Amino acid sequence: MAEYPEMAARFARDTAKHEMTVLHEDGLYRHLKFMNPEHGSIGSFQIITWPYNLVVKTGWTFHFDIDATEDMFDLFRRTALTGQINPGYWSEKVRAGRDEVMGYDPDLLKAEVASTIAQWMRDDLDARVWQQAKEMGFQPEELKARPGIRKELAHQVRSDWMSANRQLREAVHEHFFSDMADYSIEYEAEAHRALHEFSFRPEGSEAEYPYYFADWHEWRLKDYTPGFLHSCFAIRHGIDMWDATRKTAEVAA
Repeated sequence: MAEYPEMAARFARDTAKHEMTVLHEDGLYRHLKFMNPEHGSIGSFQIITWPYNLVVKTGWTFHFDIDATEDMFDLFRRTALTGQINPGYWSEKVRAGRDEVMGYDPDLLKAEVASTIAQWMRDDLDARVWQQAKEMGFQPEELKARPGIRKELAHQVRSDWMSANRQLREAVHEHFFSDMADYSIEYEAEAHRALHEFSFRPEGSEAEYPYYFADWHEWRLKDYTPGFLHSCFAIRHGIDMWDATRKTAEVAA
């Protein structure tokens, strides 16, 4: 399965009518332009190569180099299938434009927060079930050996657990995502501040500590930027068009 399928599909649509123009060709010294003639420069991109180097200009500019590969087209051919990209490996070869390779993604924050809440509530249910079990005189071995007991105890504590669950989710939504929130999580610094300052204890909770995000510094909140991914797709597509043109010329000859 190709990486970033939605972006791949969008790129394919946007470049479906692109044509290649060879502005310069002298061995490994190439300057190629790709554009839809009907749209002019809108959506166009350029690829420039010289030995051990490749520059792609898509509105963003990235310069790749590697001493081991004289023809950079070979590098991109070898490390991704036709129509696909390899942003992890390719990003290691970026000489200029490195600041634009990775960027904060608020969708990753939302996914991490949702995952953490789900784990909190699983842990809370386990704690409530065990507390109920102790009050009724059950031992841990009995809960493991007799799943039906645990199921019944979970049913008994479900109402209070659901109430705590609802309170927690409402508190998280108000803190991070509501229109009245004190933070704009679209910005990385604001997201970090929101994570640092969140603390909540559900009504009636007897827990020693409130809920807070203890390990958010370890979360993956960055991904490859749309600009870098677009440029990767442009390189692979441009090379594919170049190869197709060369093959057609060879057949004609």
